Amino acid sequence: MILKFYACEDTLVSVPGPRAVGQPPRYVGRTFSPAKAGKPAAHPADQEPYEVDSDTDEGRRMKLVCRRDGALYPADAETAKACCVEFVTPTFRDGAWSTSDAAPAAAPAAPPKGPPKKPEKPAPAEPVKESKTNG
Repeated sequence: MILKFYACEDTLVSVPGPRAVGQPPRYVGRTFSPAKAGKPAAHPADQEPYEVDSDTDEGRRMKLVCRRDGALYPADAETAKACCVEFVTPTFRDGAWSTSDAAPAAAPAAPPKGPPKKPEKPAPAEPVKESKTNG
């Protein structure tokens, strides 16, 4: 059986196996994007799912990572069933896969213009009267 996975929003799951010296690391569901014009190198999410055979060591590891860590999204119902997780259809938005239906967070409100307000001064305290007692 072929398992299909999408990369979660901000997690990097290494592709098992050897890596050639001097080559960038490989991550499940991501492709290396070299630095260009002042932008740093990155690993943006792929729109196509990462595929692996379920009978291999790599496939068993991907099932475990999906089930235990939640670091991968199953791309189809069969993969979700094999991983023993509930299937929720992920959506590709702003260069990342997400299962939340909420829209991206809005930008914070801009601070008010003008000089900051000075705090009000507290009212002066009444003087304490000393009392003389016999005793």
